[in-house]
This record gives sequence, structure tokens and C-alpha cells, in this order.
Amino acid sequence: MQRRVTVGDHQVSIEVEQKYDPAAPAVAIGYTVRYSIARTDGRPVRNGLLSVQSYELIDGTEHFPTIDTALDYGEAKARNDIATF
Repeated sequence: MQRRVTVGDHQVSIEVEQKYDPAAPAVAIGYTVRYSIARTDGRPVRNGLLSVQSYELIDGTEHFPTIDTALDYGEAKARNDIATF
């Protein structure tokens, strides 16, 4: 479950992972998302780093209910990060 988008000079890779209940491993409880950002020209994103990665993200205190919700959230967060570069 992945989405790739280009935002200006940056390539964003967004990945979603399904999570399961630790007490009942067969029961899915939702999704988390993380993203990485790199420049399309190969230059460092910031401070000599060729890419930056987010932590595993959830929506507040809850997992995302759908893959699309998680992907959309990850894309919005990545766009916010890029705006600060």
C-alpha cells in the first residue's frame, strides 16, 4: 500500500501498514502511515541529508480506518514538511 507524489522539486513516498490487536493477533485494528521525502535532482533535502523520513503516524490516538485515509494524511503531512524546507 504505497503512493508516490511529486511536490515541486521533491519526491514523496508514502507507505501504509495494517496493524493488528496485540491481544488478538488475527484482528486488524486499522492502519499507520509513514513517508519519506527526497529531492528529484538528487541534492540534499536539508542539512546534507539526501532524504528525510517521518515516524510511524496515527490519527491522534487512533489508527486510520482505511488505506486511503492513511495515504491522504501522510501526503498532507509530507506537503506541510516540504513547505518548511
